[in-house]
Amino acid sequence: MKKMIAILLAAALLFGFAGCAKNNKNSTDSAAVSVVCTIFPQYDFLRAITKDVEGTEVKMLLAPGDESHSYSASLEDISLIKNADLFVYVGGESDEWVDEVLKTASPKKAIALVELVKTLEESDEGILAKEEEEEEAGAADEHVWTSPANAAAIIDKLAQAMAEIDSANAETYRKNAAAYSAQFKELDAKFQTFFAGVKNKTIVIADRNPFRYFCDAYGIKAIAAFSGCSSNNEIPLSVQNELIKAIQANGLKYVYVIELNTSSYADAIAAQTGTQKLTLNSCHNLSKEDFESGKTFVEMMTENYDTLSASMK
Repeated sequence: MKKMIAILLAAALLFGFAGCAKNNKNSTDSAAVSVVCTIFPQYDFLRAITKDVEGTEVKMLLAPGDESHSYSASLEDISLIKNADLFVYVGGESDEWVDEVLKTASPKKAIALVELVKTLEESDEGILAKEEEEEEAGAADEHVWTSPANAAAIIDKLAQAMAEIDSANAETYRKNAAAYSAQFKELDAKFQTFFAGVKNKTIVIADRNPFRYFCDAYGIKAIAAFSGCSSNNEIPLSVQNELIKAIQANGLKYVYVIELNTSSYADAIAAQTGTQKLTLNSCHNLSKEDFESGKTFVEMMTENYDTLSASMK
């Protein structure tokens, strides 16, 4: 998300819309209500909220399987945003490109997830490889969706936005939202019950750590190679050694990575420590296969529960 090129965006804003006129919402093959989302969490929430509402179309800009932190908006993406009834993005420093787009592309309504729930400030606590570039003081950690309780609250607020945009289907949106948010509330209760009985709540992540809200909700101490929105993916030898020391000092049997991780660093660390590598879903994105099969956010979070309840006994 951070890898935005200002010159490219400017060119898109100046020249993109005329060439993409076929996407105009007034065309006969367009949805009655168009919803555009940047990444998977809000796409999944709105897919559930708009279930069975004819004429409502929800699109995700990030291609399934792609790395969210290297996403770059195309001319077609900007045209979709321009013509959307509702555009939902994450917000914060990683989505600074959106501010530039919205100066020219004006969807009927734009919502940032970070504006829907209480945010936590970004923190370097437990992060072993610090970023070279300074983060803005007091900047909010953007990964608000990783807390199931936050996810439930976001779903309810997005449903309200849909009800305001399309009042004819307001009751259906609210009903769908209530059913889906209830699943997250149930999952939150399961996590609360489980972690109440866990003595050693330390985990080591040989990867980025986008789980600030999740960890805060359940009292977990995370030690990770990089921050949640780091542009790095190569773990320096010194950081690998620190991760190994943390595993050994805390008597851990597992080391974690996030979904779509293809690097060999965690495998090497697991081999040196005699631990097992496990995957936790941050839900930024999912594989093309899982996307096409209709896998949901709550299913991915339930996988996290199964993984952690089995590995943190």
